[in-house]
Amino acid sequence: MKTRALFPGGPPVSLLGLRLVAPPMAPWPRFGEPCLYEVRRLSEEPTVAMIRAAAASGITLFDSDWASGNGHAEEILGRVLRETGVDCLLSTKGGPRFDFAGRLIHDNSRSNLMNQCEDSRQRLGRQQIDLYSVQGQDDSVELKLTARGLNDLVHGGRVRALGVADFSPLAVEELMRYAPIQVIQAPINLLERSSIQAWHQLCSRCGLGLIATDPLAKGLLSGTFNGSETFPEIDPQRAGPLFQPPKFERAARFSASLADFAQARGLTREVVALAWVLALPGVTSVFIEPRNEQELRSWLAAADLELTESDRHLIVKMLEEQGL
Repeated sequence: MKTRALFPGGPPVSLLGLRLVAPPMAPWPRFGEPCLYEVRRLSEEPTVAMIRAAAASGITLFDSDWASGNGHAEEILGRVLRETGVDCLLSTKGGPRFDFAGRLIHDNSRSNLMNQCEDSRQRLGRQQIDLYSVQGQDDSVELKLTARGLNDLVHGGRVRALGVADFSPLAVEELMRYAPIQVIQAPINLLERSSIQAWHQLCSRCGLGLIATDPLAKGLLSGTFNGSETFPEIDPQRAGPLFQPPKFERAARFSASLADFAQARGLTREVVALAWVLALPGVTSVFIEPRNEQELRSWLAAADLELTESDRHLIVKMLEEQGL
């Protein structure tokens, strides 16, 4: 698989990165609200097969986080990659945790980041984590205190490179005053394009790498929804503007049009959506979250697909026709 530098002057990574998360038995709670379910562990056999297939296909960037599956995602990822012996870059994230009342909270304090990073190192079986990112902003902790923890991780040899995930551009710039952030992870897809220019300008100006997350818009660009679904208020994963009327119905109609567009070219809508993100200026890699080996293999073609300029214009026109 083709590669790009993780950040200017950084190590090469594959265009597609595998992000391993453990699905919960119920919707992920909003921050600050009680978690009323037990997080489900990953199914071992299909997960192992998917990781092995990813490594064999040339994927060299693998990602997880401290919280997924109560650490099971990191454990299985580290174990399988050690068994395969592939030369890869391991990425994980810290910050969110559950408090004693079972509520999901942000905690970007130095002590929490240090403790979670140590947990992740043990689970992944790595002396040094290649890319360690803070996941989500924490307004209760000053950024310079968060930076103190990040700097200590680097100086102590536990982490090679630092990143942020789900931060605003302004918060990234502020944090960079205190810590050498090198990689940004941000949701970028055909339905969420408003921040693309801001991220590109920031990364170009500051010499940062940009990894696109959620390239399929939580299933909206993979045919999971037809536009008629409704979601309970307790489902924060579907609480964003993309899942509110009338945008949700418009997005579903666009997804159906994208499927026709892709089929006419012998492709799938997922491959087209992924290739569109990969072609954006400044994007280093795209994190994908396939459910199984078959889905993973069906998306790999995106790394080699180069959309023509006319195709890209047509896709934008399709979006505009739906008011997106």
